[in-house]
Amino acid sequence: MTITDRVRQVLSLTLNTPIPAGEDFTRDGASVWDSLKHVELIFALEDEFDVQFSESMMQELVSLNAIVAVIRRLSDEEKPDAA
Repeated sequence: MTITDRVRQVLSLTLNTPIPAGEDFTRDGASVWDSLKHVELIFALEDEFDVQFSESMMQELVSLNAIVAVIRRLSDEEKPDAA
């Protein structure tokens, strides 16, 4: 399962709404994605991907594609440098 698929699944479960494949789901376009759900989503994503978002990163998490980009960036940062 890709990062995008996993994020879509977490979004869908947290917001209790289907997220169609191939579509960028945004916070502005979803009335169910309020501030409380945003906090729940952050916790769910941190659990799913074993990451910790900084405060500035939390503000970037406004769409499916933005979340994927932040998680990829975190994953790249955690990779050890080749010796």
